[in-house]
Amino acid sequence: MSLPTLHKELLQKWGNEKDRKLDQIETIVKNLKNALEDGEQVGKLDRNALITINRDVYEIDALVAALNGDLKAFDTAISNIMAFYASLRDDSPNKHLLVGLNLMFLLVSNRLSDFHVLLEQIDQSVQSGNPYISTPVKMEQSLMEGAYNKIVLTEKNIPSPYYAPFVRIMMDTVRSEIASNLEKSFKQCPVRDAQTLLLLDDQASLKKFAEARKWKLEGTNYNFGDEKMETGDLHKTGLDTQRIARQAIYYAKQLEMIV
Repeated sequence: MSLPTLHKELLQKWGNEKDRKLDQIETIVKNLKNALEDGEQVGKLDRNALITINRDVYEIDALVAALNGDLKAFDTAISNIMAFYASLRDDSPNKHLLVGLNLMFLLVSNRLSDFHVLLEQIDQSVQSGNPYISTPVKMEQSLMEGAYNKIVLTEKNIPSPYYAPFVRIMMDTVRSEIASNLEKSFKQCPVRDAQTLLLLDDQASLKKFAEARKWKLEGTNYNFGDEKMETGDLHKTGLDTQRIARQAIYYAKQLEMIV
């Protein structure tokens, strides 16, 4: 199948959001990457056509990895598209979205130096005015401040569905850290307080979380058994969340929320 035909098929499959099948799209992306290494096929196309095909392949590859929550695949894919943008100074309509996702990835991977290096390359007006960029900027500020509640608010007001897996990874890691600190600090915790501290929306979510941690429900309290999950078991991202957890426990003690 020719490069233009594969490219057209990719755009059709990707554009059908209601019935988008990521496994099929991944196969087409792989086939396109192989075709782009075929000198004979590449030689038949002009420069602009090749730039468009490469851009779409790299962008969709990164977006699929984001939707899958596959950090390893995303790391490779986002590196390719960022290099593409840098080499061609491409003004893709998706550029801010991909740069924002890269910032989210660097944040959840605890690569804060790389996060700030990338941020310094972005104009201040874009940092504050573009939701794709301002979202990871605000989230990083919330993490530094230990403002766990602001992270939850961000989770509910993301600028794009592609951000959801990264925010979910961050929230799961933060909750795991807080749960670990609860287990180390207390023998038991009232159900209502556990839900408040973990900022879970409902009892069903709390029950699922507690069962994963092997917490035992006795009356209106969760008792913490001897078997503890290690912090970060849900997602090994390296995200530094201990300050947030310690602050949450400190407030719990101060307000006498835990008996």
